[in-house]
Amino acid sequence: MSKTKLLVELRKEVSKQKNPKIAKEQQRYMKSKMPFYGLQAPQLKTIYPPLFKKYAPTSNHNYRDTILYIFKNAKHREEWYVGLAFANNYQEYIIEENIDIYIEIIRLTQWWDTIDNIAPKLIGTALADSNNLSIFLNEWIKDENLWIRRTALLTQLKYKERTDFKLLSVLIKQTWHEDEFFIRKAIGWTLRQYSYSSPTEVIDFIEQNRNNLSRLSITEGLKALKREGIV
Repeated sequence: MSKTKLLVELRKEVSKQKNPKIAKEQQRYMKSKMPFYGLQAPQLKTIYPPLFKKYAPTSNHNYRDTILYIFKNAKHREEWYVGLAFANNYQEYIIEENIDIYIEIIRLTQWWDTIDNIAPKLIGTALADSNNLSIFLNEWIKDENLWIRRTALLTQLKYKERTDFKLLSVLIKQTWHEDEFFIRKAIGWTLRQYSYSSPTEVIDFIEQNRNNLSRLSITEGLKALKREGIV
């Protein structure tokens, strides 16, 4: 099957450039139980495009099947990165129907290097024009898994002026009590991104809720505005 051949050929090509020394450092930095090959992003980007062209999905079922196969059978972390690249490569299949597999990948990988791609790029794109955006995000923000909650906060990260800030505010208020670094960072990050489109709303929100927001969230949220001398 094409999904099997893709992974086999990927491993063959990646193995030619593996670097054990870099791999060890990458694994340490990412605090990963899964080993690395030791390749940098530019190296990977020269390897997978021909494979994607050769094994391009012919249907949404094929797209879903290939992504899940890569993520469930990966033995090195770079294979996850290629899985993400595959998922992002075919815009026609980044649709609401595939939200379930994106969430499945998040629950499988559970770390920022995958989630911070999936949330804004895959899920954010899939839900950009959906009437169900608030339904999904309000459900995820209550999830026991912190990475699903982080996803709820980061889904609108690239929406700019289209951000539903009322919805985002509700999501933030449900998580600002958490001590978890990745939640506090996500709150600040999403506020900072929206500040490029609506600085006044972000400033007002932070000022009105300063006693509830963590120092990290406030610092991150105001970072761009401070750099521009607005605050």
